[in-house]
Amino acid sequence: MTTPDMSLQVCDFCDWSKVTTYRGLRIHQGKKGCTKKGVRIPESEEPPIEVEDPQPSINPGFETPQGSQQTNEQQQQQQASRVCRQLDFLSGAEQVEQLQWEVPTTTAQEIAARPKEEDREKDREAEQLRKAKQDRIRAELQQKIQMRQQKMVQIRSSVEVCKGSLDAECLEINNVFSEVMKVVEDARQEALQPVEERRNRLKKESRVLVQKLQKEIDNLKETISDLDRNPDLQVCPPDEYRDWTDARVDTSFSFGTLRSETSYMMEEIHQKLEKLSSVELQRISSFAVDVKLDPTSAHQCLVLSPDGKEVKDGGQSQEVPDLPGRFDMFGSVLGLNSLTSGKFYWEVEVGNKTGWDLGVARRGANRKGKLKLSPDNGYWVAVHYEEEKYAAMTAPPASLSLPGKPQKVGVFVDYEEGLVSFYDVTAQSHIYSFTGCSFSDDIFPYFSPHLTRNGKNSDPLIISAVQRQK
Repeated sequence: MTTPDMSLQVCDFCDWSKVTTYRGLRIHQGKKGCTKKGVRIPESEEPPIEVEDPQPSINPGFETPQGSQQTNEQQQQQQASRVCRQLDFLSGAEQVEQLQWEVPTTTAQEIAARPKEEDREKDREAEQLRKAKQDRIRAELQQKIQMRQQKMVQIRSSVEVCKGSLDAECLEINNVFSEVMKVVEDARQEALQPVEERRNRLKKESRVLVQKLQKEIDNLKETISDLDRNPDLQVCPPDEYRDWTDARVDTSFSFGTLRSETSYMMEEIHQKLEKLSSVELQRISSFAVDVKLDPTSAHQCLVLSPDGKEVKDGGQSQEVPDLPGRFDMFGSVLGLNSLTSGKFYWEVEVGNKTGWDLGVARRGANRKGKLKLSPDNGYWVAVHYEEEKYAAMTAPPASLSLPGKPQKVGVFVDYEEGLVSFYDVTAQSHIYSFTGCSFSDDIFPYFSPHLTRNGKNSDPLIISAVQRQK
């Protein structure tokens, strides 16, 4: 790159020439030790710098104090000193620029450059690893976001389904109680009707009687007025007028009790409320437990299936250990499930059996000898006997009237509430409930298939899997 102040410079001392500035020529002369002679630098360019000799001028005709010992070496040192003083006018950067020196590459520099390249390669690899790690973390975080979004969708979907079920249940309950309220209202109107009829009749009778009395009063007053005007007027004697002494209105109720109306109302209400049994079964089926029979508690005549789900009368005694927990007179067996808290539900297929017992028994209830099944003795049991009869084993037993013969019976226990309820699963109706039960100990499912007689009642009791009600 050339500038306006550059031109061909020629050193008079040597054969050096170059297109450069005046300063470039002076730098060359200072470097090579050349002495300027001959060609003058034009005045338009930078004038030469006059340098005063720091040493006193030497008179060639006289000797120095040291004699004539100045050597050629001293002269060269002085000349070099003058050149260095001239070079001091230029900065190091300008000198390097004017000389256009190239920094030589040494082996050491090459060795130093290689680690730098290796460092840059390591940095690139580190950057790639960092980016790959970030990409992996980003992908994992995105996956977690998607999983949570899917979970949100599932939650919203399940909530919507649950809301639909709750709305349907609310509608069913409202409908049932609307019908119950209508039954109550109808019973109220039936109970009030004779009262209103008696009220109206009483009002009418009293009005007629009062009207008659008022008419006679008016007649008597008229007679008195006539008599005052004409003392000689002939009038009826007072004793010939009607005697009203015994006149009265019948204020007796004159109708029967409310028993017939209330009895009919309660029957109707019971029938209406039975529709809620389907709602109850929908709820309690979620508390289903896997009940199995305990062979160590089974009477010696009972035959249990290998899976512990069926029991029936075998017709004869079997060789079994006489354990403390085994029933020895009643053909009964307990379940393995110990119920200590919470809610439990199971279902038993009773089929066409002519007799069975179902319920729960307290752990400490007596199992030996002739049993008296009642809550006081630790048994909460419903029984079917003599083909068509049903009873709840309270004290005394309460006879149950069922609209039909159950094929499958559901048993629900709420330990904390003290509740044992029985349901006809097929008809989705309520059979009976023990309430306010005081268990005070572990309780176990209780079963009795009853004896087989004359070829009847030979079917087993079968603990079946609970199907969620819809």
